[in-house]
Amino acid sequence: MIDIIRLGYADSTHGRWIAEWVKEQLLHDNAGMDIQLIPVTTSLIGFAASSLIPDALKDVDIVVVDGSFLPTTDAPGVVVAAVCERADPRQSIIGDGASITVWHPSLAAVLRVTDPAVSVDVDSSLIDAFDDVKKQRQSGTHSTIMPMHAASRMSGQRLGQTPVEAEDMLPICGQGSVLVYTKASDVDLGTYIFGVLNVVETRREITVERFFKAQLQAQYHDTVCSYATGSDRFLYLFVTLVIGTTIYKTRSGSHITALSSIVEQAIADLESQSGMVLRVSAVPSG
Repeated sequence: MIDIIRLGYADSTHGRWIAEWVKEQLLHDNAGMDIQLIPVTTSLIGFAASSLIPDALKDVDIVVVDGSFLPTTDAPGVVVAAVCERADPRQSIIGDGASITVWHPSLAAVLRVTDPAVSVDVDSSLIDAFDDVKKQRQSGTHSTIMPMHAASRMSGQRLGQTPVEAEDMLPICGQGSVLVYTKASDVDLGTYIFGVLNVVETRREITVERFFKAQLQAQYHDTVCSYATGSDRFLYLFVTLVIGTTIYKTRSGSHITALSSIVEQAIADLESQSGMVLRVSAVPSG
């Protein structure tokens, strides 16, 4: 019986929301469990550093992470014990001005290529704190684009956000997901977390999204978007790659028994479009 869990999280507005949500799910399974929330970084962006999670797990039992901030491959010695149910992965537009602030470089790259006349800035702190977004909502000259789930979690519909369909403005790899990490050696805890929190369909989607980006050696601050969605038997992968002033887009699909082929299809099409040579290596698992 696991009675105590030290839960590591990002000590920001959004990071605390994620930590409290995971805590609530665990207490629903075992109301008597002692779950201690321990900050391991001040910002969700900190999780983009591959060393943060293994370092944090020296002092805590689990680490909860917004999936859109992760490196595409995990550090040795840690495992994804659970991928929780995915929230709304779409982007939302807040405000109606011509000047735009986005939270991720890949979105900025797409917007700049699509309409070079539009003023686009990147502010990665949008995902952590929302006071500035509320202020921008009052401006008739400015718009903010950020994840639908993040704005809804913190401010509900008060921001007047407009959703954009996922295929029209691709979510960032892992957007809307929450991943729970444990030490690879902590098998009992990992098994428990998997049983309580893991959602098979979401895990499959995030695994494919991260695997695609890994083949391009892409990381958090880049211009590669990947978004997987589908049913219990079939999966589609939508990808966007921005190189200079050109956008390359494609969609691939496969049965869930052939997840590597969905990535191979996408990369082959990008190779054909761009003239680049991209290499596929290991087959994804999970």
